[in-house]
Amino acid sequence: MQTNTSMKNLDDLAAEVIGLGRQAADRALALTAGDTTQDAAFVKRCLATLKDRQPFDAKDEGGFDTVLRILECSIASECLGMEEKFQQTGHDEYGPQGEMQEVPVYSERGAELVELQNLLKAFLEKRDTVLDLVAAQQFLLKIMM
Repeated sequence: MQTNTSMKNLDDLAAEVIGLGRQAADRALALTAGDTTQDAAFVKRCLATLKDRQPFDAKDEGGFDTVLRILECSIASECLGMEEKFQQTGHDEYGPQGEMQEVPVYSERGAELVELQNLLKAFLEKRDTVLDLVAAQQFLLKIMM
């Protein structure tokens, strides 16, 4: 019974990874992510497998890291300056607790690139979880035989 539950959870998690990957690819294409046409073409090629719902190919691993670096450079070029904002760190009986922090202010495109970066990071984190679970199941099957 436990195996069926864990497989369903793995199925759900894999489906979520596929959806996140497709969303990231769609958003990257819509934004033409990258500061140069060469970078934009590279991002498009790297994320093409995600658009085709194929997020688990090991050969894509290095490409995803490069896409994140390209996004970081693009985001940095869209920074308009810094401003102080209250960042909540907690809450108690007196209300919100926090501190003032300097945070970057981005252009509209920069804010969209930050959202894409966060989406891609969430995709990669969940993708790693699925791959870890698959490896663990393969290991357990191997030692049980």
